[in-house]
Amino acid sequence: MRIGVGMMFLACLTATPVAASEDGTPLARTPSEMSGAEIDAYNQGRMATDADYIRCRRIEQAGSLVKKLRICNTNAEWRRITDKGNQEARDSMETLARGWSQSQEPAGTTMREIRPQ
Repeated sequence: MRIGVGMMFLACLTATPVAASEDGTPLARTPSEMSGAEIDAYNQGRMATDADYIRCRRIEQAGSLVKKLRICNTNAEWRRITDKGNQEARDSMETLARGWSQSQEPAGTTMREIRPQ
């Protein structure tokens, strides 16, 4: 379960659309493709709490003790990713709380219960 959630989070991070600034103008490249110097130049004059400020995180790659993946996004995009992950976790917990007895199969496709006579 833990690996599955981590993989979902990683897939969510890597599937982010091309970033745009708050005024709607798209960046030339995604923040993860930008070099550190380009990110520093872009962040020049912006406060760290600004929605357009780019932050980078290093995420450990599965199966490696050393290799890390650098993911960069704007604060607004990180917030969207976090909110989406939280909503997916809440949805999963609600599904589990309802119990596994409720079938997720479409109606009419499950086998009928055989009752002893």
